Amino acid sequence: PFEIHEMRAKHDGFELTFTEPVDAETAGKAENYSLKTFTYIYRADYGSPEVDATTAKVKSATVSADGKSVRLVVDGLQVGHLHDLTCPGVLSKGGRKILHPQAYYTLNFIPKP
Repeated sequence: PFEIHEMRAKHDGFELTFTEPVDAETAGKAENYSLKTFTYIYRADYGSPEVDATTAKVKSATVSADGKSVRLVVDGLQVGHLHDLTCPGVLSKGGRKILHPQAYYTLNFIPKP
């Protein structure tokens, strides 16, 4: 199936790797990605509501030459927060929709360039 295989942190955003080549037109549009951030309250009781929620802006999306990865430049990365990415508008090179268009990443630190 066409899926997001991996989400890796970069100094200015994320790099997504897909299970098959993406459609360059849909995957190269920043507006086809949305990214929210939030964290949880650490406490003795089990569970916590989501707190400190923000919306990060995907400024650009660049498709790799082989079409299997997309580099996202993001404004609003939050260290210590979970980053919830959705991209339902991204299609495969063959025109298929992503089976699960959501990926999560807990950003413990921002990598150096």
